[in-house]
Amino acid sequence: MADLTPQDFPVAVPFTLHWSEMDAFGHANNARTFTWFESARISYLVRIGMTGPSGTGETRAPGGIGPILKATQAEYVRPVVFPARLVACARVSRIGTTSVTLEHAVFGEEDGVLYTKGIAVIVTLNYVSNETVPVPAHVRAAIEAVEGRSFGT
Repeated sequence: MADLTPQDFPVAVPFTLHWSEMDAFGHANNARTFTWFESARISYLVRIGMTGPSGTGETRAPGGIGPILKATQAEYVRPVVFPARLVACARVSRIGTTSVTLEHAVFGEEDGVLYTKGIAVIVTLNYVSNETVPVPAHVRAAIEAVEGRSFGT
């Protein structure tokens, strides 16, 4: 993920840094990064039909199939200080049999400065049986449409 720009990501969620997100060292608390990644990830999942928007009652596909976070990590490139307008971004880098790997990045909205980057791995879970299941074909197709490229099979 070298030389990233916001334009490299099909999903971007702009937001304003809140004063309460600062820590004693005068920069955004590192834990906030995962909330920002989550906002972009959920926006991406809604866009591909893997989950519904909050409040719709349709948060999983028929049969109880839906995403669950398996792993996440972040690399802090530079501290975020108040005030700041930011944009949290997401794109898919890999589609596995039962998992999808997303790349995340947080940029300055106005200047495109990269503050943090990372990944998240989600798996498709049958929430009724609590077992992983293959990524549905319609989800793969939706990801390829959003990304504008094929991931193969």
